[in-house]
Amino acid sequence: MKLRAFCLALCAVFPLLALAPFAEATSEYFYKPNEYVTVKHGRSPDGVYAIAAHGPGENGNGDFKIYLMDAKAGKKIGPLTEISDGSWLDTAPLAYHASWSADSHFVTISYRSDRHTISVIKYRIENRRAFRVKGPSPASDREAGELGWPDPDN
Repeated sequence: MKLRAFCLALCAVFPLLALAPFAEATSEYFYKPNEYVTVKHGRSPDGVYAIAAHGPGENGNGDFKIYLMDAKAGKKIGPLTEISDGSWLDTAPLAYHASWSADSHFVTISYRSDRHTISVIKYRIENRRAFRVKGPSPASDREAGELGWPDPDN
């Protein structure tokens, strides 16, 4: 009887173990070739810049990057390497939040660096380039709340 219960339990758990390798990110997106998708609130107030995500891999995570984009031309300017170095959990564009200054000279980007940590990084935008000002660093609960976390979309 115990052997039968063990076999039933094993049969119930085995399919879950088989799916474990696919549980890499909590919010995934499958990018088309040359598809750059603007993150949540990613367009600058003056409409000149945007923050966008792109990942050419099978699950959107092969060489996944966040980019500073020319919003008018729809062309990438360059990757934000401090975010694109693999310190991310999600690949979906809506899993990244941008918060722009009113003059479009600063942008703070927030994202999950693990399931329970929101990380923030602040950039100064000058001469079509992004210069890191602060971070990446874990956000306080208050700061995360001000940036829209927890996010019901993710």
